[in-house]
Amino acid sequence: MMKKFLTIISLITLLFASCSKEEIVPETELKQAAGTLSLNFDAIYGSQDFALNKAFDYELTSSSGNAKFTYEFTKLRYWVSNVILVTKDGNEYKVPDSYYLIEENTAQPIQGGSFNKVYPANKRENVIIRDIPFGEYKTVKFSIGVDSRYNDNLTLRAGELSALTAMANDDWMWFTSYIFTSTAGKITWVKSAPEAAVSKNFTFETGSNAQFKQKTIELINPISIGGDYTSKIDLTVDAKKILDLEAPFTDNIIGATKPALMTRLTDNVISKAISFKSAEGIKK
Repeated sequence: MMKKFLTIISLITLLFASCSKEEIVPETELKQAAGTLSLNFDAIYGSQDFALNKAFDYELTSSSGNAKFTYEFTKLRYWVSNVILVTKDGNEYKVPDSYYLIEENTAQPIQGGSFNKVYPANKRENVIIRDIPFGEYKTVKFSIGVDSRYNDNLTLRAGELSALTAMANDDWMWFTSYIFTSTAGKITWVKSAPEAAVSKNFTFETGSNAQFKQKTIELINPISIGGDYTSKIDLTVDAKKILDLEAPFTDNIIGATKPALMTRLTDNVISKAISFKSAEGIKK
C-alpha cells in the first residue's frame, strides 16, 4: 500500500514539474516563429506616379542636339526571382520557388495571339513572402529574369513561372527564353513648328541567360522579421530610367536580335531604375 502511495506522489510531482517547465519558457524563445515580409515595387516615372496610357515627357540630350519625346505606356512587366534575405550576421535565407511577375499592363495576347488567348489587364507591385525564419535582416537580394534551369526549359514549373503569362511568345521561344523585362507603348517625337509630331509604337524587351542579373538592396537599418512583427521593404522602380537609350525613336524595337541594346536595358533596370525607398519591422 505504501509503495502505491509513493508511486502516486512521484507521478504528481513529475506532473507539476512538467507544468512548471512550460510556464518558465523564456519569452525570447516564444518569438522564434517564422514571419512574413511584404516586398513592394512601386512604379514611378521621375517624380510622378507611373500610369498606363498617360503621356510622360522625355528629353534626350546627345552630341547631335536635344530632342523631346513623350511616352505612353501600355505595359511595364518583369520577373523578380531567386529572392535572398541576409541577416545582420551574414546568414542567407533563400526563398524557395521565388518567381514573381511584377506588372502593370493592358490585356496582352498570349503567344503572340497564336491561340486566341489573352492575358488580362493587371496591376501587381506587391510580393508577400511567408515562412521566413525569425531574425534581423539587413539585405535583400533578387534577380531580374529567370535562371537558366527554368529559362532553358519553359515546360518546367516553379513559383509563378508559366509560358501563359504572355512573357514568352513565338518570337522568343526559338531563343529558349522567357522575356525578362517588357516595356511597351507609344513614343512621340515632338518637333518644332511647322513640323508635325511623329509617333510610333515601341517595345523594349530583354531575355536570354546572359541578361540574368542580380540586384542587391542594403537596408539603412536591419529590420525584424518574425511571427510577432509586421515587416515590409518598399522599393521604387523608375520607368523613366529604363528609357535611357541613345536613339529610342530609331531603336524602337529591342529584343532577341539586338543583344547589345538588351544589355543596355538590363543595366538600366538593375543599376538605375530599382532603388531602396524604406523598410520597417514593427512589433504587432
